[in-house]
Amino acid sequence: MSVNNTSVRDGYIELKFGPRWKYIACVRGFIQNFLAISIVDQSKADKIAMAASELLENAVKYASKDDTHIVIKVSPATEQIQILVVNTADQESIDTLLTIYKKISEGDALQVYVTQMKEAALRSDGKSHLGLARIRYETGGDLKVDVHNREVQVSIAIG
Repeated sequence: MSVNNTSVRDGYIELKFGPRWKYIACVRGFIQNFLAISIVDQSKADKIAMAASELLENAVKYASKDDTHIVIKVSPATEQIQILVVNTADQESIDTLLTIYKKISEGDALQVYVTQMKEAALRSDGKSHLGLARIRYETGGDLKVDVHNREVQVSIAIG
């Protein structure tokens, strides 16, 4: 997703910050306020803010550089919202992300989420790997992951 192809009627925000966990709550609040003035459906706004927050948490947790970037674009004409989160990660984190993405990106979103919850209950390493499955299920969005030279781009289009 690029802001360059944004229509005059579209609204967007773009934030960059260092990977600091304490910033996520502030950014989530900012996103919720932005969505509250951009879309009418509060339930949809809450789900989108949750998705953005979850994606940011993952980006901060697995960042290997001092740079996390989020863009949220709202298109009132189509009622579509796009979220893009970018960070730089080490190869091990990228490999894990791609494995999880491949696993959760196909099939019924609810069934995939339930399967991930069952697997998370059996894990002993303290990692749930539920985030992307939850986002896909709760938002009904089209989730994508792209990696270019250790730059990770996770996007979702919700319409």
